[in-house]
Amino acid sequence: MIKLFAIDMDGTLLNSNSDISEKNIEAIKELNQAGIKTVLTSGRVSSSVDYFNKKIGIDNPMVANNGAVIKLSNDEVLATHPLDDDELVNLLEFCDENEFSFNFYDSNTFYTNRLIIERLNHLKIQSDYGMNYQCDIYVSSNPYKELKRRKHMANKMLISGLDSHPYGQEKAVKIIEDRFLDELYVTSSGFGFIEIMHKNVDKWSSILELAAFLGINSNEIATIGDSFNDLPMIENSEISFAMGNANESVKNAASHVVLDNDSNGFVNAKDIIINYNKENPSV
Repeated sequence: MIKLFAIDMDGTLLNSNSDISEKNIEAIKELNQAGIKTVLTSGRVSSSVDYFNKKIGIDNPMVANNGAVIKLSNDEVLATHPLDDDELVNLLEFCDENEFSFNFYDSNTFYTNRLIIERLNHLKIQSDYGMNYQCDIYVSSNPYKELKRRKHMANKMLISGLDSHPYGQEKAVKIIEDRFLDELYVTSSGFGFIEIMHKNVDKWSSILELAAFLGINSNEIATIGDSFNDLPMIENSEISFAMGNANESVKNAASHVVLDNDSNGFVNAKDIIINYNKENPSV
């Protein structure tokens, strides 16, 4: 029986406009009514995951920053696994040396040394008043200094613009992986950028940490996703779903492939899980 469903957001629950359909909201509510705890599991900053939990209307646990932040609700943090301070400093120096665009996150702030507004489009809120992004934004020639002034830690580093970098995407990715792959968790959820977390962080390890706290076994977990940062959970869960728009690695690893994120493929996955639980009730 499935008791926890870990749900990727971008390219999975959210459509190509970075929004959630009413059909997907209703599917999440139906899963919860059936006793299946839905857990938004994203590379996004924690405040963005909070935003969508509130939009759905269910204050469930969540996993943000590819596993660096685990929350029991919008207001209660179970655990954080940030980058060590020296790891972040090394990453920032590496980006300066190679002229890579970067940003990093604490729980609610996007820090960068160069604001490229298009890279915030997925965090935009349609609002006519006040803050119209799902996180705070801090731009400075030395954003690390502000992070330390606040006495915060960075949960995730993102190196972007690799597709337009003079190195070219392939060479840029190789340089990053050669430097950090043995020391940190290096992954990606889309074209043109690399995401870097603490070595022992990924979506699956944090889902297991959350499940253990909730008293849920690993064979009672289902997952759904579309990209490389979803692979750890797709490869290890009892039931796994790849979106129709997923990359081939995810499709090959998943037990099911559903419709794409603009066709409410998540609803297909919901139906399969509900039927699975009817056929496999807990003893």
